[in-house]
Amino acid sequence: MSEPPTTVPGREELIAAVRAAATALGKDSLNRREFLERRLARECDIDRYFDRWSELCLAAGLKATKARIDDRTLIDAMHQAFIDLGGIGTRQAFLRVFAYSSMALERRFGRWRPALIAFRAWAERERPTFPYLADLPRLDGGPGDGAPTRVWRSPGGGGAAYGEIIAFHGMRRAPTNEAGVVLLFGMLAGELGFVVEAVNAGFPDCDAKRRIAHQGNCWVRVRVEFEYQSRSFLAHGHDPAGCDLIVCWEHNWPEAPVEVLELKRALGGSGT
Repeated sequence: MSEPPTTVPGREELIAAVRAAATALGKDSLNRREFLERRLARECDIDRYFDRWSELCLAAGLKATKARIDDRTLIDAMHQAFIDLGGIGTRQAFLRVFAYSSMALERRFGRWRPALIAFRAWAERERPTFPYLADLPRLDGGPGDGAPTRVWRSPGGGGAAYGEIIAFHGMRRAPTNEAGVVLLFGMLAGELGFVVEAVNAGFPDCDAKRRIAHQGNCWVRVRVEFEYQSRSFLAHGHDPAGCDLIVCWEHNWPEAPVEVLELKRALGGSGT
């Protein structure tokens, strides 16, 4: 199987990719999963330009498949996806291994958290030995939408901290510290419209340039400070006048005086 795309396709490039996938399969209709399996684009690329898969197929001159998935089939597919993933992980990580599209989940459950709650209720009844049962949210609270990132320790005590599963390229788990944020931003920079010019020993951490949307090859300088949580910027006593952008894993500082880029949200984390 080919590697995932490393650049963000434009709208017309996405339409052309769908058309090419259908041609390669010798079909006049294409479902979302068939397209994603060919690694020509990602789930987020589709959602960036189209509200529905059928709209993209229509733009490509194809017919969209609309077969309804029954609840048992959907739940069984969720179970298999969690087993394949090796944990619950984020919504985005789950969708990379799920047999169906995000639309199938949204039609049945709405948001991600209700889907996890429904799956837990099924697992408690039908699969009480499901290995990740404790990581699923309950109606009365627990992991999920709005909850802080879960962190695990490696066996033996005192080992490395492991974040939730994100399965993004070569990074299996979410950052648990500032160094992890720096690494993940480096992997995402191109997709988010940044180029890194320099990484500094002091404040601010990074000099970068950001592409200005809808202005072609036009860039502006951005002074970046990395934090695991955005509020740490305040705790570290940094001067907002010396920084243009805080890049963090979790944004927990709503009144931040500078722009904040939350990588968890950029990846389509568990709260989306």
